Order: sequence, then structure tokens, then C-alpha cells
Amino acid sequence: MSSRPENPFLASDVETALGRRYIVGYELGVGGQGAVFKATRTARPDGEQVLDIVALKLHLYLNQDVRVEREIQAAENISHPALARMIEDGYCDVANRRTHYIAWEFIEGETLAKRLRNGPLLEYDVLEIGRHVAAAIAAIWSRHIVHGDIKPSNIMLREDGGAVLIDLGAARYLDQDNSPAARKPIGTPGYFSPEQARGEKRLSCASDVFSLGVVMLQSLLGRHPTNYHQSTLSEGIRASGGKLAASTGLLSALDKMLSPKPAFRPSPVGLSDYFHRLQETIQEEFATRARPGHKTGDTSR
Repeated sequence: MSSRPENPFLASDVETALGRRYIVGYELGVGGQGAVFKATRTARPDGEQVLDIVALKLHLYLNQDVRVEREIQAAENISHPALARMIEDGYCDVANRRTHYIAWEFIEGETLAKRLRNGPLLEYDVLEIGRHVAAAIAAIWSRHIVHGDIKPSNIMLREDGGAVLIDLGAARYLDQDNSPAARKPIGTPGYFSPEQARGEKRLSCASDVFSLGVVMLQSLLGRHPTNYHQSTLSEGIRASGGKLAASTGLLSALDKMLSPKPAFRPSPVGLSDYFHRLQETIQEEFATRARPGHKTGDTSR
């Protein structure tokens, strides 16, 4: 079992390093990139008073700067309700450690990864996640950016409904990073599209659509569809043909999203609209069943 990385940052040291402009609360998480705290920003760098609740991310290593700058560049160029909003970034010295920090919008809720610990989700909830994340994919692709790391831990589920795609650290522009070293996949095995796993240079939004298909199928199953085996995933898998408690419409869409060939996958805009229509169909069916005098049939879905 892998050990949890140790957080090298003390809240009091972070507050000092940021000139007491932040009140640093509890740790939200720690990983290979760094540590994240819930914090309150009380002033901008210019001294103007504000009151922002943020997720304050402090990166562990300066050699991550290329990835961090990629994340910042992507976030600065896009604004969408299904994408986390960047509030501030910069450098500070935390207990003599030169550190790059980013303050992100704090999203009340939990990650999809945490939600899935309780088992599979209902079709309506999977469609809700797919609708919002597909819209986020479309938004970043409008700037020719590929997210590159769509997985349950990078999807926040808001307490008041909806999903938000976070962590643009693996994002890349279509026409940048063309060196052999840069073509090495940055994201997470088990969610790579086949072309991403091969290290192909010119990825498109179709790669993110494939990863979203894996996430949605995992959400229906309550487990990863290939037990995180990338080789099995790259050979192609199907959602239909099993005994999933989902409509033919959703399973057919997932089959297309999980096609090994990028050209056969649907557009993210089209998917978002289609998932919304499927949600409306489910709502209409429930409304019909709830009408007085309606004879209830099979309601297993």
C-alpha cells in the first residue's frame, strides 16, 4: 500500500509568507504536486480588501513550473461555470522554501472519487456529471486546449448540484509541447485515450471525450471498467451488452465515446446537449408515473 505524502507546509508559515493576506485553514489534500488548504483571502496583492474563500494550492517543486504555468495559462484564457476559477497566483517563500502558489475558487462539495466510495450512481446523476464535464471540455477546446487528465478525483460535485472540472495541470495547447519529451503522457493511466497512451502529438477534444466516457462508465458500475489496465482500455471497450441499469440511449453514447478511433467519438457540445435531453426524458417519465391513476409498471431504471 502506498504511503500518503507528507505535507511540508505549516499553515502559520504560509500565512507569514503571503503577508497575512490569507487566513489558512485545514488541509484539503496533499499529493505529488503539492498541498492544498482551504483558506480565506482577505486582501489582494495591492492591499485592496476582499473576502474570498479559496482552495490554496502550494506546489512542492519549482521544477514543476512548466506544468504550473500551463495550468495558469489555460485558466486565464477560459471562464465557464463548469471549470474552477483561478483567483490569484504567484511566488512566496514558505519557511525558506521558494514556492509557487495558486488560489482557486473553493467549491463546496466533494470529488466524484469520494462519492464513488459509496457505490455506483443512478443514471440521472451520471448524466448530470457528463453534461457539465462535456460542456467544460467544449469550453477549453474552443481555445484548442486539451485537459488531458479527466478522472473522478478531478471532478468536483457541487453541494447545490452540478459538476466542475478541476486541475488543468496536464492541459496542453494543440500546437505546443511538440518535443519528444513533451509527448510523454502526463495524466493518469487507466483514463488515457488510446492516442494519448501512444504519445501522439496532436491530441484533440476527442481524447478528453474518451476519458469522460471511462469516468461515466465507472460511475455506472461503481468500479473502474478495466481495473485501471490501460492496455485493455486502449483495445476498446463497450458499455452496452452488459446488465447496466441505464437506458439504451446512454449506453449507445458511451460506446461511441469509448471508440478506439477519435474520429468516431461525438463532439463535447453535442454530448452535453444529448445528456441534457436524456435527463429531461427521465424527469418526464417520473412525472408521468407520479400522476394520479397512473398504473406503475417496471420502475427499475
